[in-house]
Amino acid sequence: MSQLSFVDVFDMAREGAGGCCVTQDAQAGNGYFPSVHRLMSAQYSRSRFISVFRSTGCHLRRWEVFSDFLALAASELDMARIRTPESMAHCRKICDRYTTADIENMNEMFSLMVCALEAKFHDFLGAIFMELELGDNFRGQYFTPYSVQCLMARLLMPGIQDTIRREGIVTVSDPASGAAGMLIAYAECLLEADINPSWHMFGSCIDIDPVAADMAFIQLSLLGIAAEVVTGNTLTMQFNRVRYTPVYYFNDFEKRLSDLNRHRVMLAFMRGLSDAA
Repeated sequence: MSQLSFVDVFDMAREGAGGCCVTQDAQAGNGYFPSVHRLMSAQYSRSRFISVFRSTGCHLRRWEVFSDFLALAASELDMARIRTPESMAHCRKICDRYTTADIENMNEMFSLMVCALEAKFHDFLGAIFMELELGDNFRGQYFTPYSVQCLMARLLMPGIQDTIRREGIVTVSDPASGAAGMLIAYAECLLEADINPSWHMFGSCIDIDPVAADMAFIQLSLLGIAAEVVTGNTLTMQFNRVRYTPVYYFNDFEKRLSDLNRHRVMLAFMRGLSDAA
């Protein structure tokens, strides 16, 4: 599980901007010591997250604060773009909208999110989104309750052991993923079956809403699930952005998926020869 802190992101964003958003201890080189315990319960982390969120960026709409928080968190976890000039400029632009106290609150929110996802697999951000009614004023979005997603995931489990033995990887796709609750539920089912989802599962999710895609990318990254997160329209096949979670790189899924595709093509070719004979 990730132990990442927002401090580096905000420090990067403020670099050269004249403002300062890290604690004095961090500035002095004494390291960052999170104010929240990493092993607290998911329920406490959730209630504390909401409390801190409500006191952050009070001069802005709740939707703006939530989407800004997600954008910063996603930037921190995107290994392909972290600390690129474009990412730094984007983070700097967001941070300039907030006070030092707001930035510290967002840092705590990030730590609380990590704690909640460490405590158990669940759709943390999707549940927060619905509880705060952030979807009511934005495209009428509705995130399926995690209990329903778990039920749907269990319907896909029969035969999974045979697939793992035959191919080594099971692929799961969600063309309208939201916060990736379905993929998270499936990964939890694999854990219950003593299958390591970080090694044996690859998820592919698409959502037209950039904020929903950020939620999916953040949660899949922190839960150690290899996934491709696409921002775009599933119906028109017009895609704006593709991101891969850290575990995708760590466990060499690019090569493993390429090998698996070649293996499938070869098997199909051999079956074609057999049928022709």
